Amino acid sequence: MSHSVCHGPYTIKENPFTSSNVSRVICTLCLLLFTVFGIIMKLSLDCIFLLIVLMTCVELFVTARPANVPQGKNGLKILDQDLRSLFKIVSEERQRNNLNDFEQSLTSLPPLNCGIDQKSLEVSSTLAQLYSGLKSYKFHLDWIQQKQDEIGSDYSMTKKVAHQIQIISKVLKQIGAPPSELVHPSLPPLKTAWSLFQANAEIYDKLYFFCHCYIRALRVLKHSQ
Repeated sequence: MSHSVCHGPYTIKENPFTSSNVSRVICTLCLLLFTVFGIIMKLSLDCIFLLIVLMTCVELFVTARPANVPQGKNGLKILDQDLRSLFKIVSEERQRNNLNDFEQSLTSLPPLNCGIDQKSLEVSSTLAQLYSGLKSYKFHLDWIQQKQDEIGSDYSMTKKVAHQIQIISKVLKQIGAPPSELVHPSLPPLKTAWSLFQANAEIYDKLYFFCHCYIRALRVLKHSQ
C-alpha cells in the first residue's frame, strides 16, 4: 500500500518498493530461509544419528548371546555349538594350508589325548582341560598374528579363529570351568615366511584334532546330564 505525503498544493505518493524497503524484505527472507534450512539440517542429522544408533542396537541384538549362559545340559549345548563353529573354521583353513609332509616342531602346543573313557569323564575336569588348551592355542595364534603383521601378511583368518576361541573361553567360565593360569612357553624364532607358514599349518592341524576330540567328549557329557 502506498502512502501520500502532502507538500503544499501537491500530493506526492511514496513508492513502497524503494531500494531500502526491498533490501529489508530480502534480508528478512534470507534469514527466514536460513532458519528453515538450519531446522531441516538439524532434523536430518538427528534422524541420521538415530538411524545409526538403531542399526547398532539391532546388530548387537542379533549377535549377542544371553548375559548368563545356563548351567548343566543347556550350557553344554551352547558350548558344543560354539566349539563346532570353531571346528568348521579350522577345518577349512587346515585344508587350505594342508601340507603332506612338514616338520612338527611346536612342542609347546597342548598334548592331545583323545582316548575317551565314557565312565571316567567328568564335567569339571573336561571343561578345565578344554579351557587351558584353548588358552594355549590363543597364545600361539597371537604369536602367529604378530609375525604375520610384521611381514605384511594377511592375518584376518588368524584373528577370526582367535576371536572364536575367546567366545568359547567366555562360555566356559560362565558354565563353571575352573580358571587356570597359562604358563607362557618359549617359542622358536620364525625367521622366514616358510617357517611362519609351517608353524601356522601345524597349529591348525593340531587345533583341528583338539576340537574334534572335545566335541566327542561334550557329546558324551551331554548324554550323561
